[in-house]
Amino acid sequence: MKRMTEKKFGGRWQPAARAGQILIPSLLIIPSLLLFVYLLFETTKISREKIRQQFAVDSAAFIQMGDYTNLLNRTAYVDGAFPYRIFKEAYECPPETPMQLTDQSGQICPYDMLYAAGAIPKYKNDVKGAQPAALDDQKKWEIAFDPTARPEFLTNPTSKVDKPQFDLITQDQGVKIMLEWGTAIGYYKFYAQVYSLLGSVEESQWTVFDRLTESFNFFRKSYYLNANTPDCVNNPQTCGNDGLYSSGGFYANKLVKGHNFFEHYVQKILFYAKVFTGGSLPPYYLGKTNPPMDMTSMSPDGLFQLATVTDSALKKLGDGLDVYQGWDAPSNYFNVDFSVIAKCKETGRPCVHARITTQCPALQNGNNCVWPDPTPKYQTRLYP
Repeated sequence: MKRMTEKKFGGRWQPAARAGQILIPSLLIIPSLLLFVYLLFETTKISREKIRQQFAVDSAAFIQMGDYTNLLNRTAYVDGAFPYRIFKEAYECPPETPMQLTDQSGQICPYDMLYAAGAIPKYKNDVKGAQPAALDDQKKWEIAFDPTARPEFLTNPTSKVDKPQFDLITQDQGVKIMLEWGTAIGYYKFYAQVYSLLGSVEESQWTVFDRLTESFNFFRKSYYLNANTPDCVNNPQTCGNDGLYSSGGFYANKLVKGHNFFEHYVQKILFYAKVFTGGSLPPYYLGKTNPPMDMTSMSPDGLFQLATVTDSALKKLGDGLDVYQGWDAPSNYFNVDFSVIAKCKETGRPCVHARITTQCPALQNGNNCVWPDPTPKYQTRLYP
């Protein structure tokens, strides 16, 4: 006997129609599918906002750290490469004529005389009589003062080092070198002019940097434009505060003149040279500046010599500054409060993180390419 769900058609038994049987599974599947679609939509909405916040913070941190990179590279140029090239091109022999030694034992070039006095730095592998060395392919630019004449700059100073009086041409050089007084005055004027200019350049660089990092406006503006959060729209002056005030972040590691950034000066300059009498023996006597040249009359601090950043500050910049920027998760269909369940301990709400650095080839040696070995090769790098 055939089952009741089948009927005979054309001499064959076929199943009866079951159209209504799909109704019961549909009541379960369709709502589940709708819930899945809502879940996917809400998850995408939160993920999109997190990605937008991450991009905004990465961009803001990178732009702001660029100010540090620029300052460090430009300071390295002012400390080393600029004075090295300027004085080598001005006083190297040739084109300058060497000066005779009074004991007739040989000659000395003005460039070598100034270096020996500790007045100027030069490259360790400098070739005598050649053009200044091209250092672009060198990982370390070994430019330094004579260590005997300027021991205070043999290593990176930990505090401000001002020299009350500096002998541009030492007494020993004045005795042993046939250097006429008028020529010595020319050396002094050119030296003061060059280092006064270098000091003005460095001071201008610091002034710009200090203003840009006073409230870190580049970070705030970049974050404002890319994130466009209600907090930033309503309070632009506090936009990005979470990231800037993060522990180990920008404000906690700010460069401050006199604290971890120093400019070093000399207050007075003395030099010796021979004053020719034009009469009978002796034809000359050893003259000196009396009183010494007062460099504070040109600038309250004196004559600029060098700018440095402490090793601890440079190492922190090389290891990276942490930026934890909080953001408010958007509401969702399921009324799940992600501001509570996904909050960061650093901000008390959901956050994104970036680690931003400025690094030079000497990273393993404390990230110091400012002084000694001033090498202008700092680069801004972003880490997740």
